[in-house]
Amino acid sequence: MKKQTVIAVLLLLMVAFAHAQTPFVSGKITSKDGAPVPGASVRVKGTKTGVAASGDGSFKITAKEGDILLVTALGYGTEEIKIGHDQTVNVSLSDNSKQINEVLVTALGIKRDKRMLTYSVAEIKGAAVVEAKQDNMINALAGKVAGVQITNSSGMPGSSAKIVVRGSTSLVGNNQPLLVIDGVPVNNNEDGNPSGGAMYNGGTTNRGSDIDPNIIENITVLKGAAATALYGSAAGRGAILITTKNGVGRGNEGKPNLSISSSYSFAKPNLPQYQDKFAQGYDGEYHENVSTSWGPAIDTLRVDGAPVAKHNPMKEFFRTGHTSDNNINVSGFSDRSNYMLSYSYLKTDGTIPSTDYSRHSMFAKYGVKVLKNLQLTTQFNYIQSDNSRYLEGNNFVSPLWTVYGAPISWNPFPITNADGSQRLYRTNRNNPYWILENTGLRDKTYRIIPMVTLSYTPLSWLTVTERVGADMYESTSDYHEAPGAIGWGNGGSTALTGQMYKRDIKSFRFNHDLMVEARKDFNKDLFGNLVIGNNIQTNYNDNNSVQGVDMSVEKQYNIANFAQVTSGYNYSRTRKVGFYAQANLEYKRMLTLGLTGRYEGSSVLSKDHQFYPYGSASAGFIFTELLKMSDNPVFNFGKVRVSYSVVGNDNIGPYLLSIPYFQATPNVIFPFNGQNGYTRTGTYPFPLTDEKLKEFEVGLETKFFRNRASLEVSYYDRKSIDLLTPNTPVSAATGFSVVSMNAGSMQSKGLEVTLGVTPIKTKDLTWNLSLNYSKISNKVVNLANGINFFQLAGFTTPGIFAYPGQDYGVIYGTHFEYNDKGQMLIDEEGYPIISNTPGPIGNISPKWRGGITSTLNYKGLSFSFSIEHKHGGDVINLDNNYLYYYGTAKKTEDRGYTTVLPGVFASDGKPNNIPILIGEKYYKFYSKADINNVEDGSYLKLRQVSLAYDLTTSLLKRTSVKSLVFSVTGTNFILHKNYTGSDPEVSLGGTGNGDSFNNFMVPSNKSIIVGLKVAF
Repeated sequence: MKKQTVIAVLLLLMVAFAHAQTPFVSGKITSKDGAPVPGASVRVKGTKTGVAASGDGSFKITAKEGDILLVTALGYGTEEIKIGHDQTVNVSLSDNSKQINEVLVTALGIKRDKRMLTYSVAEIKGAAVVEAKQDNMINALAGKVAGVQITNSSGMPGSSAKIVVRGSTSLVGNNQPLLVIDGVPVNNNEDGNPSGGAMYNGGTTNRGSDIDPNIIENITVLKGAAATALYGSAAGRGAILITTKNGVGRGNEGKPNLSISSSYSFAKPNLPQYQDKFAQGYDGEYHENVSTSWGPAIDTLRVDGAPVAKHNPMKEFFRTGHTSDNNINVSGFSDRSNYMLSYSYLKTDGTIPSTDYSRHSMFAKYGVKVLKNLQLTTQFNYIQSDNSRYLEGNNFVSPLWTVYGAPISWNPFPITNADGSQRLYRTNRNNPYWILENTGLRDKTYRIIPMVTLSYTPLSWLTVTERVGADMYESTSDYHEAPGAIGWGNGGSTALTGQMYKRDIKSFRFNHDLMVEARKDFNKDLFGNLVIGNNIQTNYNDNNSVQGVDMSVEKQYNIANFAQVTSGYNYSRTRKVGFYAQANLEYKRMLTLGLTGRYEGSSVLSKDHQFYPYGSASAGFIFTELLKMSDNPVFNFGKVRVSYSVVGNDNIGPYLLSIPYFQATPNVIFPFNGQNGYTRTGTYPFPLTDEKLKEFEVGLETKFFRNRASLEVSYYDRKSIDLLTPNTPVSAATGFSVVSMNAGSMQSKGLEVTLGVTPIKTKDLTWNLSLNYSKISNKVVNLANGINFFQLAGFTTPGIFAYPGQDYGVIYGTHFEYNDKGQMLIDEEGYPIISNTPGPIGNISPKWRGGITSTLNYKGLSFSFSIEHKHGGDVINLDNNYLYYYGTAKKTEDRGYTTVLPGVFASDGKPNNIPILIGEKYYKFYSKADINNVEDGSYLKLRQVSLAYDLTTSLLKRTSVKSLVFSVTGTNFILHKNYTGSDPEVSLGGTGNGDSFNNFMVPSNKSIIVGLKVAF
């Protein structure tokens, strides 16, 4: 054994010695003013050896004395440096602002120069997504792009995140943008809870969370319809284009590059404040078997001569969450091929015991030049996720109902009685710790995303591209409740005899594009580009669900162990076919004209309306070229752009054009006595045509001080008409309860401003600052005849609705009555009068949003932060509706005195003069008015703050380690809010349209993350 150890050590020393003898040159690339030039290309002239400079401009390359280094960078002149005896070579590049061509990925994966684009586009680097340290990639975009709204649904591990670009465009359909990976649309749905809707059960994971941030090169956000028209109807709501890494330009050409990263985080819930002064009871007296907190002050309370123990239900229930995130990847490239291999493992343990989320992600990408004019790219992504959680929302089975409502004098232990039954909190409220042991939801998903792209260039001006991609996943959801669980769902109270749900979902999406792109320089001033293509998308969905009620053998959650079993099976297949074209003309790199057109057919629309055309026209004018201001030291770039587009959409589910029959369910469970029974659908199938989005956009893009500052302003006006609305209420006299129809229109107007500044740029210090601002007006213009409103979330009262003539997302509920002079009406007991008819009491739309992102680099040290502010927008805090009644809301600490409420008597109009006691009766009355549960949803959040140091700049210069970065990051610190709940951003509706509704949800978390990344 000793001999083997000695041999192994000698071999390692020999390898290290041999590596040490490899000649290399290191240095730093800066601009003339001393600022680093990250990403600059350094190559040994006449060889395949090349590297890219790191974030601080430093590089290290294999080279020897006499070799010539060729140094290039976008926006700078090329430098050739001959290597002498010194192994350190520092290079200073001259500015060449005329050559600054920022290339962005646009629709269908086509790369274009940003200065020539005629629509609004934003780009986020993959590094920024990784640094955000979010389990769900969608959350990493929060506060970074003007006009983009991100809503994290909950603090539960694996919770969904919703993204909306430029406001909602559909009444009840999908309002999220299309998610695209390397040109192929992929699934971002949220499957939901198998036991019922989000209001009673909470949300689940959206498929965007499957995407590993470590494989992302950059993300492009296409906002307007003119930018997304080529993608078809699904992109009328915007598009999020993800470009994955391919290994090109990383490290030395021909040599593999290894990168390993690991991080560990500690999460604390943002707990709301609750009253902690009064014990359980009523009328100021202690009663041990009473569940409300209207008893005496606990500090002086004694029972049988002993003080009553004081509990903190939330701090005792919640714990510190932990997340580990590990990634290893290998990449490389040569003059003919490139590759990228990556594996990541993420594991999150939530702040509620027994909740967790894990994700395995494997990614492989390989590109090869098969022939001189034929490029092949293949890639494969495999994701396996596992999520364990509990119910949230308006359901007694949610453990939070009791955690938030329990008195501080109540001890939840033991959780069972002597006979083994659950020790209830009250007659119809569960013990939260019993719920943890006897209920639960688990989702397991297996997903693959394969893609193949062939690009053939038979002529220098002609490229033919064929891209085939798929997105396939299988998801299994299991939910169980042990006998004795007191539940409440969409259909009312649930059985006490135990139940389980099992659901299997299979989703298969296939996408095929065939594109032909032609490029032509007509002369030195005129350039033309034409793209024509065909797209076919096919979706298969297979949903199998089964419910068992009345468990026979304890703790055996097998469907065969239940006395009553019901099942359902849904299968759907949809297809879209599209033919598209795009033409661009550029004159003197100053004037651009763009035209797009698409003719699309959808299987979900009526036969005579299945195919529909749409397109866009846009223009851009770089006026600084005409004025010859490109070299102006103050104002060197200015462009105005304008576009108009019309986009169709088939934003509705399949099979709504017929009258199907279903197994009958009311009163009698079929089969009955050996006979099955069927009933006709309650939905009448009106003929359906595509809904249309018409958008006008105008913008200004400018750059100052030789690109040290930039300003971009966009204004848009978009109108959606013929909106597709399933389940539209209809008179029972028709024989149906609802119809599917084109039933309304909406309008959005908005202003977006993005400011970028580099205040400091020296040899060692660079400071970049980005600010964004957006203001959106989102209104419902009209609804179809006979349709008064659509409900988006909530209950009859309070709820979130779409009413004609009002903002989208108006909150309706009960409120206090006022006279014509604005005086509150008071009854004969001195209490306000609550209206019998609900009315508008709030609006979920914010007045504006803004964000600031700052990055400061000093040698190997980096400090960055991202702040987001939401101004306005109301939130329904339905928790308070119950907690005012229970006496646990923070406000109920204010009790025990009399006051006269302002107002006038409804009977005679005279001023109120009757004093009332602020206490149990008052707060129970107070909870009945929905308006008291509507709160300001404004917030100021420190989304991310990070400090990182690259140890190679000082300690590891002459080693094989290219970088060794240690980082500390903080996320989601709420700096200011008026909201009394946990977080005004959370929403029970998940990715649905009813944002800003909170009811017994897991609080959001603030986290501290420690990370280490090493590259060889």
